[in-house]
Amino acid sequence: MDIKAKIFELSKSPIGDFIIGLVFEKFSGLLPVQRIRETDKIIAFWHPKPFWEKHIVLVPKKAIKSLTAMSPEDADYISNIYLVAKEIVQEFDWDKSGYTILVNGGDRQEVGQIHFHLQTGKIIGK
Repeated sequence: MDIKAKIFELSKSPIGDFIIGLVFEKFSGLLPVQRIRETDKIIAFWHPKPFWEKHIVLVPKKAIKSLTAMSPEDADYISNIYLVAKEIVQEFDWDKSGYTILVNGGDRQEVGQIHFHLQTGKIIGK
């Protein structure tokens, strides 16, 4: 198993959930990703292993495990996700071609940090 696969497996464990939340909350500036936008509340970057032709991930800079784990104090982070998504859609002119924004949960959420997928184009794989 290569190092990336090992790290991904770790990310799906309880300790991985903690580490991922900590990284996005405190150390997002160190992430080796191709950033599109970053605010004090969120980071948006091109998905490193995209499932669609154009696939962006938006992640709050707060450890929020999932949609069902959110608290009222998390509202600013989540609203910032949508405001930045709107800016990206307008900048890239995705209104004309169509786009989707989604969040996975339960067994469909592979890591314990809420994150949103903004995508357009054809599915290219998983």
